[in-house]
Amino acid sequence: MSTAPAEKPAAMKDGIIKRGATYSYVVRVMDPATGKRKPRWVSGFTSVKEAKRARDKARSDSHDGTYVAPHGITVGQWLDQWLQVHGGELKASTAESYRQKIDGYIKPGIGHERLQSLGPMRLSRFFAQLAESGGKDGKPLSPRSVQFTRAILRKALNDAVVERHLSLNPVEGSKTPRVTRSAHVTWTGEQQRVFLDAVGETRWAVVWLLALASGMRRGELCALTWDNVDLDAGIVKVEASTVIVGSTLVTGDTKNHENRQVALDGRTVAALRAWRRQQAAERLQWGPAYHDTGGLVATWEDGTRMHPDYMSKQFKRSQHGLGLPTMNLHGTRHSHATTLLRAGVPVHVVAKRLGHRDPSVTLNVYADAIPQDDAATVDVFSRAVWGVS
Repeated sequence: MSTAPAEKPAAMKDGIIKRGATYSYVVRVMDPATGKRKPRWVSGFTSVKEAKRARDKARSDSHDGTYVAPHGITVGQWLDQWLQVHGGELKASTAESYRQKIDGYIKPGIGHERLQSLGPMRLSRFFAQLAESGGKDGKPLSPRSVQFTRAILRKALNDAVVERHLSLNPVEGSKTPRVTRSAHVTWTGEQQRVFLDAVGETRWAVVWLLALASGMRRGELCALTWDNVDLDAGIVKVEASTVIVGSTLVTGDTKNHENRQVALDGRTVAALRAWRRQQAAERLQWGPAYHDTGGLVATWEDGTRMHPDYMSKQFKRSQHGLGLPTMNLHGTRHSHATTLLRAGVPVHVVAKRLGHRDPSVTLNVYADAIPQDDAATVDVFSRAVWGVS
């Protein structure tokens, strides 16, 4: 009985070996547990040229300390891990908005793809698809939402680089469709007066007045308490914001954690005084049935808080039949800013009132509202130097 000769083992040349129809390479990498280098095999290459190219890069990365071992983690798996670990570092509202974008846009589009397979070109196509048909019922997704989705992915993949799942962040070289900034819908001073006169006898008139007079955000209006209103000094301290997380209202820090003080005009202070007296009378009328919400400014007759969504809807309803440009509640903030800037109030002062950490943000958002009258500048110089204009 004859025996077949033993199969000759495949020969390795320069760290590359052929096994069956594919090629593999070996690279020595640092073992974080022992601090010593050990061999690591990487397989699945269809040609020796492809294996050599990958081997050379692996050797270079290993030498530089930037080597990332191949793995099969998908984009969706990494994002789930990332939110679980880093979600606790975020505000509840921020974590919720991240989850909505991840579940609504990123996972359906690229969640099944290998994390290490992503490249700038693939992501550019993904962002273009979102802009074209990524919205509800296949409608275009707004440029703002596309940009926000990209920012979330960029942040998550930055941490993937830190955790050595990626060597480079592919979002960095990707492109998003060009954003065409649309003008904000705002009201002039006269239009604001028409609105305030029309709603003067309604329950929420003081809320609309405060919004227009201070530029406060919706969440800041909902979180404002009387402890942060100094009627004698005519100042509101903006230190909290209420947001909707799922179906729960959560009160926390303001956006960007920027607390601020906003001075109010005399009419607004007088309206707040009258509103506070009305609330006190309602508390007495309701007695033990009155809901104690910690001294919130925006409350119903029984003391229950005004829900942010109701505030937005009611503001729009209050405009019906007035012949004004239809504006959402955030438009009161834009109207406040543009009113001040068009009157020549310095940008840094407006930025402080709005809670913008950097006045350049105010410049960028409201560039069209800043006077561009160069002739007036000449008059200022002439008067300052020569005493004449």
